[in-house]
Amino acid sequence: RRRGRPVPVRASLDRRIAMHRFIAGLRRAEDVTARACLAGCAALVFVAAVSRALGSPIIWAIDIAMLLFIWCAFLGADAALRAKQHIIIDIVVRMFPQRVQRALLIVHWSVMIAFLLALVVLGTQLTLLNVERPMGDTEISYAYVTAAVPIGSLMMAFTAMRQLVEFVRNPKAAFGTGESPL
Repeated sequence: RRRGRPVPVRASLDRRIAMHRFIAGLRRAEDVTARACLAGCAALVFVAAVSRALGSPIIWAIDIAMLLFIWCAFLGADAALRAKQHIIIDIVVRMFPQRVQRALLIVHWSVMIAFLLALVVLGTQLTLLNVERPMGDTEISYAYVTAAVPIGSLMMAFTAMRQLVEFVRNPKAAFGTGESPL
């Protein structure tokens, strides 16, 4: 609002488009980063195994592979949540009428969001505790490993919030597909 007047529709639309583009870019970056972490992890484990077999082990390779793997896991979990590819067991939920299913799904997303936000807080505390701790045989701070917890959980919380808002706004679209709205 500007001086008590409503924001022009065009300005509001421009902001929404800009936000949509930002989120789409963030998702692409997240997907590329997760894939790069997985490829890097696999490559480092392979190189470490070959070098160990040749009698010249690369001691730090497994530590870095672990760092890449944890980031891959959290970024991949958000990508799976975004694509609704998590394993769900909704046999019991589907037995209820849609009104009850709707209420159960809203509770489900609310509990998930609360849990993820708790992970953000606790993961941040854990990361701060690990700033001085070196990671294995490297001089890299272990905080780079534990930072995946709050950052990945925050991204998953945003994804879950977006899905909850979409479901509340248009539950018929979610139920009309024949698939679980989860």
